[in-house]
Amino acid sequence: MRRPRSIALTVLGTALAVLAGPTAAHAASVPMAAKKSCPSAGGGTLGKASVPKGAVKIYGHGWGHGMGMSQYGAQGAAKLGCDYKTILKTYYYDASLAKKTLNAPVVLKLASGATKSKLEAETGTVRWASSTRSVVQPMGSTWTVSRKTINGQPGIALFDQAGKRRMFVQNAGVMSAAHTGKVVNVYPYGGSSALSTRYDTARYIGSGSGISVTETIMASGGYSAVQKYLMGLGEVPVSWPIEALKAQSVAARTYLSSKYSAAANAYVLSSGTADQVYRGYDVEATDAANGGDWRKAVIATDRQVIVDGAGRTIEALYSSSMGGFTENREYVWGKYEISYLKGVDDSRWDAASDNPYRNWSVGLTKAAFAKKFGFDSVSSYSVAARGSAKRLSGVKITGQVDGQKVTKTFTGADARYRLGLKSPGFTFG
Repeated sequence: MRRPRSIALTVLGTALAVLAGPTAAHAASVPMAAKKSCPSAGGGTLGKASVPKGAVKIYGHGWGHGMGMSQYGAQGAAKLGCDYKTILKTYYYDASLAKKTLNAPVVLKLASGATKSKLEAETGTVRWASSTRSVVQPMGSTWTVSRKTINGQPGIALFDQAGKRRMFVQNAGVMSAAHTGKVVNVYPYGGSSALSTRYDTARYIGSGSGISVTETIMASGGYSAVQKYLMGLGEVPVSWPIEALKAQSVAARTYLSSKYSAAANAYVLSSGTADQVYRGYDVEATDAANGGDWRKAVIATDRQVIVDGAGRTIEALYSSSMGGFTENREYVWGKYEISYLKGVDDSRWDAASDNPYRNWSVGLTKAAFAKKFGFDSVSSYSVAARGSAKRLSGVKITGQVDGQKVTKTFTGADARYRLGLKSPGFTFG
């Protein structure tokens, strides 16, 4: 999912509605009452984008998939005096807050199929271990895990900064680097892009397709693994109003709860935009330097998740911005509706935000437009206005294919992908 750019980065993903793990406690109700001083989300004026060049004029709004909570909308709502419960209640129809115990570890998938991976011990020593031995990496050094075949046995080897081999395990064997409380920089593919983190253990497993790299966060120091994970999440700037941060922490926790794997007995997800953007110590350090509101938001909303009327964790989708109106699930992905993923007019909240993607426009020639949808030429194209029931029918295009007149319908997500747009929240000029 695309997210607003934070201190380190941005983004969103999708979430599935499942219980938060085998030891989830009975849901305790948390009322989502509206705050009286909070203005309604809709009824704002957002202006218009400039008229683009080209016969096909596309006017768009927002960045991301366009469903669920708008992160910039939440920022604007908080600026206007709305609390996080009001924000969540507005963006997620027929949903409420509940408390559930999420006490499993969090496993971040950093790489698969890597040929090598590096780990820099920044603020302390790191203890490496396999099933047969252990070694200590000194603070300030960078060690490398590489694919290696020894005595005809393929596997992975650990090399110190001087290039000396310190450990070897055959493929399918586990090599781990424990560093709880000590900041390390993990370079999953051995390149320049690193994850800076102080929690808790990096694990490396070799196979015929390369090295798998994961980072496991465990409960420690009075905090659950989920709390520690959320404190390093880089979805929105930590400088935003705390009620927006609380709304984000609840949505992110709800998303995480859907990623429980019984096989791993952990919440398993990526650290990037395919799931939620985790930036670890970079976010923690920046938050501490700016007053610690993100950490406060995580703690203040501890165990809170969003559930439907049956008490099931919802599909708590969110993205950077909707530019004045969220989308129904049917329009974006087709097939079926979800009661709490409905179109919401959030133009007043968005207008109060810092959203840089509120309005945008794209122009194309008819020939280029036709090609993107697999037509030889197009004679008509349409999509209903945002908020209209007819919009659920998707994007309708009529044209010529191999000499035959053809009419095709595309979902908002498909049209967005084909056109390379920031969001499916567009109309034709």
